[in-house]
Amino acid sequence: MTPQHDTIPGPAPRIEAFADRLLRVRRPPVDTLTKGETEISLLVTAPGSWPDGAEIRVNLRRRGDGPNVLLVHGWEGAPSDFTVISDKLVAAGFSLWSPDLPGHGRSDGERLSIPLAARVLHAVAAEAGSFALALGHSIGGACLVHALAGGLAVERVVLLATPTRYGSFVRFASAQAGLKGLAVEALMELLHDLIGEHPDWIDMRRQAAAMQKPALFVHSTDDRIVSFTAAKEVASIWRGAQWMAVNGLGHGRLLGDADVVARVIAFACTG
Repeated sequence: MTPQHDTIPGPAPRIEAFADRLLRVRRPPVDTLTKGETEISLLVTAPGSWPDGAEIRVNLRRRGDGPNVLLVHGWEGAPSDFTVISDKLVAAGFSLWSPDLPGHGRSDGERLSIPLAARVLHAVAAEAGSFALALGHSIGGACLVHALAGGLAVERVVLLATPTRYGSFVRFASAQAGLKGLAVEALMELLHDLIGEHPDWIDMRRQAAAMQKPALFVHSTDDRIVSFTAAKEVASIWRGAQWMAVNGLGHGRLLGDADVVARVIAFACTG
């Protein structure tokens, strides 16, 4: 009798559907342009076996004159999420570059991954040049750090309510959906194929250990979407990083909080 060995099954319909659910975006309303803002269209090559096609057209918005600042919105977010910070940065003499990530705003596609977003940020840099400052909110911060690990030229970094471990998120979501054991491993391998990297490798703890750029982390203690503790751990690994803990601002309200905005602008203007 031939011994039986456990093997990871091929993608079953349920696993394929769940992978698509993890990547698919419910497109938010399209932002209106701010006075003085212009748009540029970029073509970005997608990593992996991306279901929206090998190339994605991305909309990029530019505003202001001066040293370059990159703004990276979160999942189902928009550049307008940074309005309060953006206005202050323009007034301080910076030029803002804000992509609509794939599946958002005026960009094409229906899905988003961290490796794809990192490709977008490199394409923005090819258009804009290096950045004096880059800000990322929520998963936009994870996308930004992924791009930094790939060589994106940025002098200073601000990470607001940023998730840190994509693999852990996928495993938690899988458990919530009732997937376990070999089904979870099959999901991870399918995502590896789709997005071009294994989810467990997208881990900010590993990336932060190699970072030396000045960084400011901001996180609210009552954030119910992204772990405060996990973000604080990454800040402790990132050499010389500043940590700003706030209270009562949840996941998104910190973007308009006067104290947070003042700290971000002061950090931007340092050096």
